[in-house]
Amino acid sequence: MSQPGFVYGAANVTGQLAIGYASSAVGDKANEDCFGVVTPREMTEAAERGSVIALADGGSAGGNGRVASELTVRTLLQDFYATSPDWSVERAIDAVLCSVNDWLYVQNSRDAESDGVVSTLSMLIFGGSGFHLAHVGDSRVYRWRAGALERLTADHTWPRRDMRHVLRRAVGLDSHLVIDFLAGELHAGDVFLVVSDGVWEVLGSAVIKEALSSGQDSDAIARTLVEQSVSSQQRYMGRNDATALVTQVLGAER
Repeated sequence: MSQPGFVYGAANVTGQLAIGYASSAVGDKANEDCFGVVTPREMTEAAERGSVIALADGGSAGGNGRVASELTVRTLLQDFYATSPDWSVERAIDAVLCSVNDWLYVQNSRDAESDGVVSTLSMLIFGGSGFHLAHVGDSRVYRWRAGALERLTADHTWPRRDMRHVLRRAVGLDSHLVIDFLAGELHAGDVFLVVSDGVWEVLGSAVIKEALSSGQDSDAIARTLVEQSVSSQQRYMGRNDATALVTQVLGAER
């Protein structure tokens, strides 16, 4: 039985992709994760510019991180498709995310005594036979291909063990935002997983591999991972929001 606030579902892109998602807070706290999915069914521009999945994990000492994560995802998904089609994917994403970063940074700087809000951001754009990835923070993107799990992102946290949860890059953290970009080809059978640290850190790679190799559909995999995270955290009083976005590549255009 899912706890109150557990969100899950699927957004299928006929012929090429199957996208599933799930998200939940633990206990009665607010969920500071925010995610979004845009396919041609939600926005006609996605047929030309690509389908997008995005996940942001908000952070704040006062528990107001949802403000940052929701602003980041909503602005990105709305404004990416409004950028010039002549721009590269990287230029378009950089322009949109830097504008969000500027706004959050200014708001955080206006009152040094208030709790600043920042957000991670991990996103994938699927179009034709390829994908583009943009990333900042410590959410993660994995790819499951031919029985092997590969992490496609680096955690932007401080390397010292006692600071592994302290972000050194995040939207709203500094006046200058540096985004990691990656592009590659899609292969039929690929599975892409985007997760907040409430999934990857709580469950570990062995559980993630088991879920991705289970043969379940995308929404079932996402729901399984989040439910396992929530269940595990309830046993040791964890409080980390858990979100998973799963994209199965049914076929790639050539």
